Amino acid sequence: MNFRSRPAYPLNTSTKDALKHIIKGIPALVKLLFRLIKSRKTSLSIKLWIAGTAIYLVSPLNISIKRFKRYPLKIINYIDDFTIILVVIQKILETCPYDLLEENWDYKIPILEWKDMIYKIRTDIQTAIH
Repeated sequence: MNFRSRPAYPLNTSTKDALKHIIKGIPALVKLLFRLIKSRKTSLSIKLWIAGTAIYLVSPLNISIKRFKRYPLKIINYIDDFTIILVVIQKILETCPYDLLEENWDYKIPILEWKDMIYKIRTDIQTAIH
């Protein structure tokens, strides 16, 4: 594993600020994923994770529970999608060589800190649900 063995959590950043940085970093993440797919250095397993996530995002199928169709409960259907995406992105960032990530990352916050913010948001969501 090329990253630190333990994420820097809790961060000195609020959940709101972490979410802002994650959202602002999405274009850089999309560029990173495209660059990783094109790179010959990227392993097949990472390319499969990226392709699987892309298929999930564009898939018209959604995990939905009929009793959650009412407005306040409908948000649960979106939270599970968001959580799955965060987990998969975190998995890609954990398994990809750090040098390859740094080489292709194009955002003002280093990839390591951005990854820690994803972990923070994911943990906050899981804590709020339980």
